[in-house]
Amino acid sequence: MDAKQIFEQALKDPELISTIDVDKLLDSLQDQRNDYLENKTLKEINEHVFEKINAQDIELEQKKQYCSKLIEYYPIDKVYELHKGKHIRWLRNNKLTNGGIIVNIKFTNNGTQILCMNSCKKFTQIKFDECIIFQKLNETEQLIIMAYEYSKTC
Repeated sequence: MDAKQIFEQALKDPELISTIDVDKLLDSLQDQRNDYLENKTLKEINEHVFEKINAQDIELEQKKQYCSKLIEYYPIDKVYELHKGKHIRWLRNNKLTNGGIIVNIKFTNNGTQILCMNSCKKFTQIKFDECIIFQKLNETEQLIIMAYEYSKTC
């Protein structure tokens, strides 16, 4: 059985009928908070992550490890792409952190500061300009990316 037959059988299987709220998905497509994902594919996002990691002075094995850990993450280039309540990881001094949830974003005389809470409920503040930041894609964002990928193949 080839992939096409498996796909066609899956389309006909009533147990696999989607429970996705299409209206909610369409509303989120028009949400300005997702505009940075516009027309992006997972491949393009992973390439962007690779470019960011590859530009660092890190050993090849470490680069591979970092890239695999950042598979569901999107590289942040602009402050407006950050969202409170979302998980981020960052690369500082060529070390990838476990990251934390964004609690606050402050604009100070010293630059943009991001306040995060880690899994141990400890707070960390980082400077946006001193780190390479990656934000975790949530389910809605992943669906949007999949929709863009599907539209590009049709």
